[in-house]
Amino acid sequence: MTFEEPSKRKINLVKSLVSLKNYRKREGLFVVEGLRAVEEAVNSDYEVEFVLISDDFLKRYGGKLHGFGDVNIFQVPKKVYKTLSDTQTPQGVMAVVRMRNYELADLCRGNFLIVALDGVKDPGNMGTIIRTADAVGASGVLAGKGCVDVYNPKVIRATMGSIFHLPVIEEIDLQQALKELYKKGAKIIVTSLGANKSYLDVDYKSPAVVVFGSEAEGVSKDILAMPAEQVKIPIPGKAESLNVAVSSGILLYEAVRQRGTLFPL
Repeated sequence: MTFEEPSKRKINLVKSLVSLKNYRKREGLFVVEGLRAVEEAVNSDYEVEFVLISDDFLKRYGGKLHGFGDVNIFQVPKKVYKTLSDTQTPQGVMAVVRMRNYELADLCRGNFLIVALDGVKDPGNMGTIIRTADAVGASGVLAGKGCVDVYNPKVIRATMGSIFHLPVIEEIDLQQALKELYKKGAKIIVTSLGANKSYLDVDYKSPAVVVFGSEAEGVSKDILAMPAEQVKIPIPGKAESLNVAVSSGILLYEAVRQRGTLFPL
């Protein structure tokens, strides 16, 4: 089994998509890397432009390619592939995928549970939160202006394929979006170290938006001033705070526990 080599234009496209945010936005494309992530992309309703593999990958995992359907596959030498990848030990497979555009209305169906992020800048945290939102069956994720680029390769890698399972809207005017959701009857729940209420003392059963702030500064003052329930996670130990991705998991699993998603109440 052999595949054609990609054109120079495709090689340059991949290089630019991996390293340049503005280029990704302009082209409406992003890169996913690793066998599991590429399989998720191919089996999703996203449009996969093409898959790029190394000759080393073909030798080890060539049989996996039968599951890629009629997606265009191109092959490059291992040395060339390494110049395209931003990982230290690449598996040798990546895909160029077209972005999908979602509207706020796409997240507001039924008894929705939305995750909103205000200034989250760490790619690992962003990706892990998206993965957690997917795990709990959240309706979607809103990444406000000032957050790390959702299509950054490190973010995509940290989602472990969850980016293809739920709507994610990036660079949204978060304050305006929260106002619209509040008008639709959503309860706005904001995490804050200065809150007097525990996250356990909130009712998450009705439509809700849970807002998490930046790693360094938390949720912005403008959002804290909105009509919202401010909550905190009690910390009986000596740590000053919890990692934002950990905090998101704690609150979101409390929400699904109350909703009876995990076990009947």
